Amino acid sequence: MPQAISSNLASIIDQIPGACGCKDEQSIFLYANQEFKAIAGLRPDEPIAGLTDFDLPGDMAVHAQTFREQDQYVLERKTAMTTFNVYRMKCARINAFLVTKKPFMDQETRTSGVLFHLTDMSALNTGLLGPYRSNAPRIFNDLNQPGGVSYVIAGGDTDLDITRREYEVLFYMLRGATAKRIGDFLSISSRTVEQYVTFLKEKFNVLTKQDLIEKAIQLGYYYVMPESVFRTMARPAATHFPRHEPVSSFHSLRNGARDTQPASR
Repeated sequence: MPQAISSNLASIIDQIPGACGCKDEQSIFLYANQEFKAIAGLRPDEPIAGLTDFDLPGDMAVHAQTFREQDQYVLERKTAMTTFNVYRMKCARINAFLVTKKPFMDQETRTSGVLFHLTDMSALNTGLLGPYRSNAPRIFNDLNQPGGVSYVIAGGDTDLDITRREYEVLFYMLRGATAKRIGDFLSISSRTVEQYVTFLKEKFNVLTKQDLIEKAIQLGYYYVMPESVFRTMARPAATHFPRHEPVSSFHSLRNGARDTQPASR
């Protein structure tokens, strides 16, 4: 049984707006507020301490392995991570959450792990959720997965020193968009897009565009969404806690990248 957190930290979690909780260093739940328990499919009187994501009765459990990999990334890098998670529920309802994770240390109990916060974005009717609801053959065709999808929201800093604009070009290119279509999305010329592709090939140390696509997928970049792309489409309300910080690298998430291939990843 995991060590309990202090009553002070539990009280803070209970007072934070939205669904919130924490896990230990093995991704075992230590505590969560009632809002998160409801989202996870637990009754108010059911304990969550000692459970893992695999044990949750709700539809979120479909991403359990991905969540655990994200937890380990946050702990190993000592950095925050923000993801956008979409779930196609059994009742045909679409649920979407902006999730922020960050390392924490309970000063009273000396317990450490991952603190998480969910902002419900299920009311979105356009942008990201539009093609998910309609199964329209748009750029986000990966949203057609039966269980849903989890994107890592990223800034411009990575181990490969990828710029914000290069990130945007890579994101659309991995989804099968042509240089002209990417240029239309980003309001730049197709020639400029090709220049960014050349820069990306150099940074990924590959010779061809196909090699770039394959290596980017292998390294886990398919489900990394540039922050600028996400905010343009979703424009979520600001979450004041925990504070969002850009993710610096995604190589530890490569297993999730291999699980699903793109329709046109």
